[in-house]
Amino acid sequence: MFIRKAFYWWLFPSAVVLPVWLLIGWAVFHPSGWAFVGLLVLCPILFIALLAVGGIIAARKTVRDQRAVSWYDVGLLAAWHATIVVFGCFIPGATGWIAVLGVLLGLATFWISLWELITEARMRVKQTFDAYERAAQQQQVNRPPSGFTDGGEYIVIEEPRDDR
Repeated sequence: MFIRKAFYWWLFPSAVVLPVWLLIGWAVFHPSGWAFVGLLVLCPILFIALLAVGGIIAARKTVRDQRAVSWYDVGLLAAWHATIVVFGCFIPGATGWIAVLGVLLGLATFWISLWELITEARMRVKQTFDAYERAAQQQQVNRPPSGFTDGGEYIVIEEPRDDR
């Protein structure tokens, strides 16, 4: 549970820390000037992607209630964030493959977290609908049987008053 909670608290800080790490990695490992130009485009996109995934994950009620992400989220986020950290090391010859792996893991994390959100929302709506349906059935059971009614017809007989 500690790991799941740690990833929950890491969701939004990672949107800032990981793009900044790419810029620090460029300064430390000195790949090239063109890599810096690429980072100027990549870092804002990565920031938005990390915020979007974090928002989708945090939108789930179970995540907010438990303050912990699911194990699927832990696995995907760990792999995605690890590829971003390794990409920031600018390893010669492997940077392209790491970038492709990072994009694929980012897309997988996005779609799987969206699937979890939709599945959980569908389940909650179904539970709510079932609860309303049970309440309606209980109300029908508590009503008196239809044989006790008089059919809705009333006859009113007025008698004259005797004023003596």
